[in-house]
Amino acid sequence: MGTTFDENLSNGIALMESGEYAAAIEAFKGCTTADPGNAEGYFYLGEAYSESGKSDDAIAALRKGLELAPADLDGLTALGDIYFEAGKHKDALACYRKVTELSPKDCDGYVSMGLVYNAMERTDEALKAFERALEFDPNNVFALNAMGDLYYGLGENDKAIAAYHRGIEIDPTDATARFNLGELYYDMDDLEAAERETLEAIRLDPEFTMSYLTLGNICIDEDRTAEAIKHFENYLKKEHSPQAREMIAEVKAVVEGLKEELRG
Repeated sequence: MGTTFDENLSNGIALMESGEYAAAIEAFKGCTTADPGNAEGYFYLGEAYSESGKSDDAIAALRKGLELAPADLDGLTALGDIYFEAGKHKDALACYRKVTELSPKDCDGYVSMGLVYNAMERTDEALKAFERALEFDPNNVFALNAMGDLYYGLGENDKAIAAYHRGIEIDPTDATARFNLGELYYDMDDLEAAERETLEAIRLDPEFTMSYLTLGNICIDEDRTAEAIKHFENYLKKEHSPQAREMIAEVKAVVEGLKEELRG
């Protein structure tokens, strides 16, 4: 007797959680074989492909799932996210717009649309989308962080800082806002504030790998080479995403250069 849909699904989820994406893909393929009419198997398969850096396969799996369940908000959002990461902005917008049509008060759908508009440098439309999300939920930290990023990109630092701080007031445990604030202070050459906020981001979420890169750069700027190496090595220890391959290679090269510098 073959493995059931539920058995494959449970196995695949466990494999995903342990980072065994290739094996998870096979498990979720088993789901689609056991029950080809169940969209859930295709949605999980798409997620596993995405985590493996196989965006075309992820798109195909998610689209198949949406053929079976066209109103699934999570499936639409996941497909939009992959399109966005692939730079297919019009396709991403179509997915997120569909989310807001199906669920008009879905704040995250508007925020996601705003992120795409911002990437397309259509900042007025991005701001309107973020503001729309905040109309429905004034305490939406996702929207506030996104608005902070928009103002940051426009060079309106005071507004960016205000948006990040508002998000932190609402959710003091949000590592993303702390990291974003640290990045902004770093660009403003306020290294003390940048380090304070970035260290807090790591305290809140030690797996927030980009924080270690910021700390490493701060230490380089302050000629704290040994500390910079430590932060970059922490990044390498914790970052395993296939999408980060190029960054990992760059950081490895930086670490080797810094070690050579210490050796004199």
